[in-house]
Amino acid sequence: MQWIWVSLFFGWGALSAAITSLEPPMPFLLHLDGTYSFAHIASIQGAVPVKYQTDENKMVLSSWMTTLSSLELGVIFEFNQTKKLPFNLESGGFYLKKNFLDDLAGDLLGLDMGALVQFVPTNRLTDPITPYNAMANFSGFCELYKSFLFHYDEICLTPFLDLDVGMANRGYPWIDPGIGGRFQYLDFSFEASLAAFFGLGPEKVVNVDDFRGYAKIGYQAMDLELTGSYQLLDEGSLRVGYFGRLFARAYPQGRQGFFVEVDLPLPLF
Repeated sequence: MQWIWVSLFFGWGALSAAITSLEPPMPFLLHLDGTYSFAHIASIQGAVPVKYQTDENKMVLSSWMTTLSSLELGVIFEFNQTKKLPFNLESGGFYLKKNFLDDLAGDLLGLDMGALVQFVPTNRLTDPITPYNAMANFSGFCELYKSFLFHYDEICLTPFLDLDVGMANRGYPWIDPGIGGRFQYLDFSFEASLAAFFGLGPEKVVNVDDFRGYAKIGYQAMDLELTGSYQLLDEGSLRVGYFGRLFARAYPQGRQGFFVEVDLPLPLF
């Protein structure tokens, strides 16, 4: 057991030295991300014929890479466990994101835009905890932000607006807007955000015994998320956070919990 800890110590030191010695910062970095979250869902608003209450244990594994053209390429895999289903794959997908405007480089505002594709196994669509419309889910997203620097650029305050618009292989589209702000001081940062979720389907109830995704359901929800993070290895981070659902209609309600996320950067060349 002792040799494992010694190997981890020297391995972490070598990786840290490789990242921090890059001058200027390396334009090609592969990031490996892992997130664990626990949540309690008190009920499903609009559920028939029975009340559904559960805990969920969720793991998200992702990998992404940035390029010289400010393009980000990534893959995401989600695993989940609920009262209805054991721990297994909830979704898998990939995304592309590009930075079109950079306010710190002279633009008036910052703007990131991208597209996300996620595929969901059919067994997962039988559980109303699964927050997807159908088997294949396609969305476009953007974030508009403005950074304000203070105290010799050691403090950065960044308000932002998010928007996610999507459509699945069946059913009706969805619109997910969000608003929030980030406060950063040296290697520490704090973020608070509100995210809303609107499904545009005509149905107002969730049939727990015959659920097939949210494709035709007119659901509504709003979440609060509070996050603190510490920068690791210049390009990575350790994040912990709390999330709580403030409102829900035809959707899981009373959902609240916490998450822990590690973002580990690996230099490619």
